Amino acid sequence: MTLPVTPGSSLSFSQVNTELQLSSTTLITLNQSTVRTLAGQTTPGSQISFSQLSGKSYVIAANSGIITSGSSYTLPATSGTSINVLVIAGGGGGGGGSGRNAANAGFNTGAGGGAAGGNAYATSVTVTPGQTIYFSIGGGGTAGDYRMGVYAPAGSAGGAGSSTSITVNSIVRALATAGGGGALCPDPTGGTAGGASTGSQYLTPNAGGTGTQTNQFTGQGGLGAAGYTISTTVGASLSSIIGYGSTGATYVAGGAASQSGTVYGAGGGGGGTNQSDQQSYQNMFAAAGTTGAVFIWWGY
Repeated sequence: MTLPVTPGSSLSFSQVNTELQLSSTTLITLNQSTVRTLAGQTTPGSQISFSQLSGKSYVIAANSGIITSGSSYTLPATSGTSINVLVIAGGGGGGGGSGRNAANAGFNTGAGGGAAGGNAYATSVTVTPGQTIYFSIGGGGTAGDYRMGVYAPAGSAGGAGSSTSITVNSIVRALATAGGGGALCPDPTGGTAGGASTGSQYLTPNAGGTGTQTNQFTGQGGLGAAGYTISTTVGASLSSIIGYGSTGATYVAGGAASQSGTVYGAGGGGGGTNQSDQQSYQNMFAAAGTTGAVFIWWGY
């Protein structure tokens, strides 16, 4: 809640106690640290009066934690009247590889990797302490299905992720668009990176990696784009909150299945090519993109 905007003489210690999350009958003084923090007069011994408490909110710096599911978050009574928000969209899936190489009616170029979802933020968003914030979190795109060269199954490109948005007071404050999926082998094209449709972008999202030809018979899928890390040890700047994750690995014939990048909104690795009746075929399997996320913080 917030203390009423009123002449200082009209405020009571009971009202101040309530704002400080204390019992209304708790004995406090204007000079104690919590009251000074509320009034914005933090220097011990400096002059302080009830008039400096008018209209003030008691704020405890905190955050929502990393949110990857659900559709709403209720602010605590100590959030104050201003919050900051960050959204990350889902990453794209890698394109499917091939279990037949070029010498056996197949292909020798790997599929494209999935791209990272976009990131968007907004600062100093006006709220009422205790109100509910609404959001929609985008999932990661599906991994493309493998193919068997020119034969069935036909395979598929990686699926695009989904966008993530956050709404405060019925207004969309930040909206990040999804990462695109990688192309189906033998098209090596990586997915298109997401962006910021509403709000501001902080880090440049990465496109999906390009599939390659390893030798005259086999290929390697494009790397899944790195997603984003979120630190809950919040500082005063965005650089203390959001960073890049790692790219998702892909493999040559005889290797393992492709992997997703890390962590939120990362792309999936594209599938490679091989002759599955002669070599381990795991590398033709693509990886899915990873889910997006929402992060809310205040008081810093």
